[in-house]
Amino acid sequence: MIVVATLLSLALVELGAWIWVKTVRDHQLSRWEFRATQPPPYQDADYFSARFLKESETFVNGRLRDVVELDDYRGEYFNVTDGFRVTTDGPPDSKRRILLFGGSTLFGQEVPDEHTIASYLQRMVNDAGLQWRVANYGLPGMNASQQVSILKTVTLREGDIVIFYHGVNDIYYVVFGGASDGWIPGVPNFRPIQELNSWAQWMKQWHARLKNYSHTADLALDIFDRSVPNTISDEDVLGLGVEVAAARFRAALKEAQGIVVASGAEFEHYLQPTIYDVDQRSSYESGLLTHYLETPPGVDIAFEKGYPKLLEVSLELQIEGISFMDIRDALDRRHEYDEIFLDFCHLNHVGNWLIAQRLFNESIEPRANH
Repeated sequence: MIVVATLLSLALVELGAWIWVKTVRDHQLSRWEFRATQPPPYQDADYFSARFLKESETFVNGRLRDVVELDDYRGEYFNVTDGFRVTTDGPPDSKRRILLFGGSTLFGQEVPDEHTIASYLQRMVNDAGLQWRVANYGLPGMNASQQVSILKTVTLREGDIVIFYHGVNDIYYVVFGGASDGWIPGVPNFRPIQELNSWAQWMKQWHARLKNYSHTADLALDIFDRSVPNTISDEDVLGLGVEVAAARFRAALKEAQGIVVASGAEFEHYLQPTIYDVDQRSSYESGLLTHYLETPPGVDIAFEKGYPKLLEVSLELQIEGISFMDIRDALDRRHEYDEIFLDFCHLNHVGNWLIAQRLFNESIEPRANH
């Protein structure tokens, strides 16, 4: 009798899990599955195609040591030369250089070469009659400290303009991910597994072992995917993470300023906007934040607590002479051009154009007029 009752209970649990998976659970798409649906940011993109999607997903290859080291790539939409994304429309000879450093939003895996922030900025510089070259040193996952490491590999020239466009990875990987040095081997992109509680990790193991045999394993995966890491749920750990991120951000900016000024170049930095900074979110944007495979639970809290601290550091260093522009409002005009966000921080071509326009207005145009 006990055996029968146990088997009946297990069958009812399995039936309930089957009902949940088949009729109740919202089906979550991976990053590439979602983009393949041609979501609103890609609706009017003339470059959107199966080949574009394939190149976008596969062209990023290389090694992750202290920083990302990319293999070169030649494609129709994406090109990497000497480890960095190609900027289009540069002049054959340049009198001055604009060197951009940042993470994946600057790297621009979401768009073809000609639609990155750097390429838009290059064309704006050209239209202004300036013979200046824009170079894109943005690499996926890099935070401020890692940007300094990349900066040290670049031979600066007198008159160069060095711009850090950043902030997201200092919060995502350090505060949310709990990786004090940033994105490191063993820390999966967009999911800091090692910081999830033991219950969530057990759910992950349950899914891995039973996914081919039981719908309860799918239910276990849901629990895992929806779990908030202890970097966020533990207030003491969260507070420490914010302080670590701010301290490393401060140190990186001071080091970058010293390197650049010693070379006779100019340095400035910008806090990049995210979906958490924009006003009047559309229903589409609000829906993006429910995509827990792309924006895991707790990321919003990490930015709510961490970004104001980076702003505070930036304003303090501005008093000490490190040029800073807060352009988190740069996307407030986005609704004039339909949707631009592909997740909480990555943008389509229109979003990149809006950012480039702001960089040009804040940084390049004032210099061009002198």
